[in-house]
Amino acid sequence: MRVIHIVGYSDTGKTRLIEALCAKLAGPMIAVKFSHHPGSDRPGSDTSRLASQQADTLLMQPGQMTWRGSVSLAIDWDSMAHYYRWMIWEGGKHLPTPKIVLDSEEILRQVVNARLVVGPNRVNSPDADYYRAGLPLSLAASQELAAYIDKHQRELSFCWTDPSAREFFQH
Repeated sequence: MRVIHIVGYSDTGKTRLIEALCAKLAGPMIAVKFSHHPGSDRPGSDTSRLASQQADTLLMQPGQMTWRGSVSLAIDWDSMAHYYRWMIWEGGKHLPTPKIVLDSEEILRQVVNARLVVGPNRVNSPDADYYRAGLPLSLAASQELAAYIDKHQRELSFCWTDPSAREFFQH
């Protein structure tokens, strides 16, 4: 299972990008959304939108998890990794995993391991590539970016067993 980790502030187009990735990437996928807002799984929510894209969804909030999936959820990542080809994370900027960052100089000061910075203005990030796009992402821009990510998936994703993901997968 390969993981694509996307972070950015509200209303930058993260969910729209994940929807475009769901349509572009081949194979079964799970979308994991980290949220610090309680009660954010409701009709019309981001997780509702992602579930409509045929992605199983896991919403992680303080003190609770909400699962919408085609298989029973037992957080046995070894088994899940054999079932899913892709995991797309939204949120969790504190994790040390490689990330695609929807641009803001402020968020770049809060994350480590940015692999791709997406935004209208080039921001100096020494180890990350840059992709110019207006924010919030338009439908067309999210589809173009999804195609770019698909083309560069080896550099922009990581294996779920990567040491940087240990904090998430061992808890």
